[in-house]
Amino acid sequence: MWALLGMAPFSGIDVGVNRGGPVHWDNYVAHGSWRYSGTLHSVRYEPGERTPYSPEVLAESARDAAEVVD
Repeated sequence: MWALLGMAPFSGIDVGVNRGGPVHWDNYVAHGSWRYSGTLHSVRYEPGERTPYSPEVLAESARDAAEVVD
């Protein structure tokens, strides 16, 4: 749930089509955006690996650097 808080307030969570923020960049580059035409019975969000610029990773890096200096 925490992973969704950063994006949900600004752009919402789109199901079906999202021209502004593709889920899979390579598919978007190859095919553009398209509307899902099937029937959705459920949606599951699974966060991936944390990015190097995520606040948690940056905080860990700052802590590690401070320990080296101290």
